[in-house]
Parts: sequence; structure tokens; C-alpha cells
Amino acid sequence: MEPREPAISDDLQGLRIDILRQALEIYLTQAYPAGSPPEVVRRRLAWPSDVEPMTLLTRPPFERVGNAGGGASPIYALRLGNLRYPHMKLQIQPWPNEAGFMLSVNTHDQVLAIDPASSDAQAFRDLQAENQRLKEAIEAAWDKAGLPTFLSYLRRYIEDRAGAGSHTPPCTEHSEPEPGPASDSR
Repeated sequence: MEPREPAISDDLQGLRIDILRQALEIYLTQAYPAGSPPEVVRRRLAWPSDVEPMTLLTRPPFERVGNAGGGASPIYALRLGNLRYPHMKLQIQPWPNEAGFMLSVNTHDQVLAIDPASSDAQAFRDLQAENQRLKEAIEAAWDKAGLPTFLSYLRRYIEDRAGAGSHTPPCTEHSEPEPGPASDSR
């Protein structure tokens, strides 16, 4: 019987503004390495210092973009973009981990259908590749900083499974094979 994961709560009580600001700083450093993000992004980050996380997430500039698996828990997003594409988003969703939530990047470029024969098709594929590279870099930097990501959740899950399944029998002594025609490698 598989152990049950804790239920996913949609209250995000483990989310603190300092954690969110740390995630934003990492995101912006990766997405805008040459300096400051555009004015529209800076305006989205102008929050009152005493705002509660759930109050912040449930009002603009955050968007409720969907539900996590099973349709029960909301996913919140903040459109931050990057140097080449303004629609990439930081996402926060409840998750059954110690933090109670998970951070991710939505490249927001998979919904567009482009004609493969179009003169813009290669440029769009290049944009998607760069967005994917940025997503991976941001999420790896979050993971390195100890922020909750799917990668950290998956790593912990695998480690827990490996620890639970590591009941190997003790080694028994095996004698070395006798040299002979079958084991002679001449």
C-alpha cells in the first residue's frame, strides 16, 4: 500500500512575503540580466509592506490561472516576462510538501499555434527554446536557494522512496570463481 500524500490545501499558509520577494529577485535576475525590468513589471511589484500573502495573490496584479491537479486548488500567477517575451509568469500553487506550496515558471508560449510553413515559424521556435532555457534556469536557481520547486519535491519524493525501499538483505559471502576453461579469458 502506497503512503498517502498530505492533502493539498489551497490556503498557502506557508507562503510569506519575504519568500515571494526572494523568488521574484531570482526570477528578475535571470529574466532581465542586463538590469531593471520594464516599468510595467516594476509597477506590478509595488506592494504595501504589510500585505498578507493570500490578500496579495487574490488581487491584481496576480491572476488566478487555473487549478492544480484534481481541480481543487488554485494556481496564482504574476506576469513578469523576460527580455524577449512579456508573457512569461511566476506561478504559485498549493502543493503537498513541507512548505505547502510550489513555485514554477509558466513560459506561456505553448498556447499559440503557428503555421510551420510561416516565415516566423523558426523565430517562434527560437523564442520558445529561450523561454524554456530561462524557465529551467530560474527554477534551478530557486531550487539552489532552497525555495520549493517541483524539482525539490521530486528529489525528496525519490529519496523518501529509496529510503523506504532500502531493506536489502545482508551480503552473503560468495567465493571467487575457480579459474578454468569457462572463466579463462585468453
